[in-house]
Amino acid sequence: MRDLSIIIVCHKGWEKLIKCLGALNLFSGEKFNTEVIIVDNKSEDETIYEIQERFPGFTFIFNDINGGFANGCNRGARDAVGVFLLFLNPDTVASESELQKLLQVAKDNPGFGIVSCKQVNENGRENIAYGAFPSMINLTGFQRAIFRNRKLGTISQESDIFFPDWISGSVVLIRNEIFTKLKGFDEDFWMYYEDVDLCRRVRDSNAEIAFCRNIIIEHNHGGSSRINLKTTALTKTEVQISQHIYINKHKKGLEKFIIQSFLVLNNLISGCIMALIGLILFFIPKIFLRTRMYYRLIGYYLGSVSRLSWISPRSVNFSKK
Repeated sequence: MRDLSIIIVCHKGWEKLIKCLGALNLFSGEKFNTEVIIVDNKSEDETIYEIQERFPGFTFIFNDINGGFANGCNRGARDAVGVFLLFLNPDTVASESELQKLLQVAKDNPGFGIVSCKQVNENGRENIAYGAFPSMINLTGFQRAIFRNRKLGTISQESDIFFPDWISGSVVLIRNEIFTKLKGFDEDFWMYYEDVDLCRRVRDSNAEIAFCRNIIIEHNHGGSSRINLKTTALTKTEVQISQHIYINKHKKGLEKFIIQSFLVLNNLISGCIMALIGLILFFIPKIFLRTRMYYRLIGYYLGSVSRLSWISPRSVNFSKK
């Protein structure tokens, strides 16, 4: 039995993965013992085998499909023997001392279902890695800007810890027992919102979501989701798709209908404007990206109507619905 199983899901993005693993490889193991499990989501690149040779002390699992983040995390968790599981993005750099503090918070507070921490990029700028559960007032970036002062959870007596609704899946510390009881991440999600969904289910089980502001991990976004413009278009569209999946699972009745309708109309109208601009400026790849995203989104909506299902076509559960 290990104190901590660190699970990393990757799909290419080798430079950042090597940096991530290099930091973990420096751990002494004096304060707590770990195992590191890397799940490769069918990168189909020989580089992953070179990385495996470079870090022989780590466990590598080669997924035969790119089933997304949730599927990859669950695959790694099945082989994990740690009392705690730490799901860590491959574009993070974590020190042993900071993870020790994070682990200690979880050990000292059994009522904390999930524990996470402050994340900054290599320049020290904080990435906001927490938020409020989706509702009618925070579905779009415009709404979030207006209502950004909405209270996010409560401040604990220890001012270094507060309790938001959800924390980012880039750093998730959870007891193995709880993760197993909740049946892990929901694989209806291919990418994005699986972390929000897990936090919702943890909260529903009467456990807290704790965010430690005095513990810091470096996180430089874009390890696997921003490899190229094609991948970026795919992953950005999945943000919109996963939002629909989350609402379908956690809202009911009239509220669900209103939110889903609002999202569809907002995505179609605003997306259409950006897609037209992308067509006009097709010679600028980052702007034409919006056209590619809109094309994917239209395909998703048409498929959802024909199937009467919000599930992502990239989900491993797609054929089961």
